[in-house]
Amino acid sequence: MTQIKLCGNFRLQDVAYLNQVQPDFDGIILAPGHRRSVSRELAQMMRAQLASNIPLVGVFVNQSLAEILSYQGIIQYAQLHGQEDEALVAAIQAHGLPVIQVMTPKQQVSTQAAYRLVDAGAGSGQTFDWQQLTPSTTPTILAGGLNATNLEQAIHQGQPAVVDISSGSEINGVKDLVQMQILVEKVRKQVCHH
Repeated sequence: MTQIKLCGNFRLQDVAYLNQVQPDFDGIILAPGHRRSVSRELAQMMRAQLASNIPLVGVFVNQSLAEILSYQGIIQYAQLHGQEDEALVAAIQAHGLPVIQVMTPKQQVSTQAAYRLVDAGAGSGQTFDWQQLTPSTTPTILAGGLNATNLEQAIHQGQPAVVDISSGSEINGVKDLVQMQILVEKVRKQVCHH
């Protein structure tokens, strides 16, 4: 069964929504300079208020090992969105923090990360041909332009382990409880076509 990650949450209000809809993962952006970036203090508060059964994924872009590991205890996964190499993946995981390694459809490489995330444009909200997903021994997270309209088709064609939705859970740039509920329900009631 495909799982669902709701990413780009940036308000404590979003955490209240997440606790209601119960996705499998919650993502927050810990790289500075993005519209949805959150501070360390906010990340700590979000983790404290988020249901304990929902892992918190921190998104990093070309940040140092020390900085990423400084979030240990707040986040349960580190998602690497820059040009991070496998040496960094290995180093982070050696410290007990599982990694989600991001790649594009054209550069699907093998990784020792816990998950690989295939995104057409690193958070650009662009979709790609989901049949381009190559088989991998690493569970695949599918991202990029997913929303309530195309989610079921994406799951059916790509058969990902996890679907990752950020802007698709928003109305006018803010997380929307109804959109989040619709997305989680669509994933929960999917029929397996295996």
